[in-house]
Amino acid sequence: MAYFTRSRVEAVCDGIFAIILTLLVLEIKVPHIEEPNSVQELLHALQTLLPKFIAWVISFFTVAVIWVNHHRIFESIKQVDNTFFWLNANLLLWISFYPFSTALMGDYPHNSLAVSFYGIASLFMGLGFTTLRFYMWRHPEITEGLSEHERWVGLRNVILFGPLLYIFGAAAAWIHTYISFAFYAVVILYFMLARTTGKRRVEETG
Repeated sequence: MAYFTRSRVEAVCDGIFAIILTLLVLEIKVPHIEEPNSVQELLHALQTLLPKFIAWVISFFTVAVIWVNHHRIFESIKQVDNTFFWLNANLLLWISFYPFSTALMGDYPHNSLAVSFYGIASLFMGLGFTTLRFYMWRHPEITEGLSEHERWVGLRNVILFGPLLYIFGAAAAWIHTYISFAFYAVVILYFMLARTTGKRRVEETG
């Protein structure tokens, strides 16, 4: 079986995360106003950007939480085999989609489809984490220092507190888009405040 150098794979992943975080803020453009010296006009233009700022903050911390949990996964494995590599690539595929889904939600914060689309895109990211965790659970030979219980809790939590909440968030957009914003923020807060289990946090975002 072919194995990849873990440090090189993680280095590439970290580079991708850095690019994604940078692209998120680039979606916020400086507003154009007719009268450059008008404080009131500039203030109004900045107010119209508020939804984009909120979307950016949600996505920035979401990606940051993803990076933390992705890092913990790599701390828990001792080798990267071919299947793990491509499951990880699938996860990165969906994470790299965040700049687009964030821009869409920020530009159309009152559009149910746009806000729901963000949740659906996040759902696929969560499923990417789930498949990665599932593979770790089924193949303990690639893990290091994790008991069967810890591997199971990691898989369970990635399902309960990731994809399911994103499904609810995407669905809630058709009731009121602000409810979805709240759901997306709750996911972040959960994983930011989640306690550790044993030597490592087994909570996993998604």
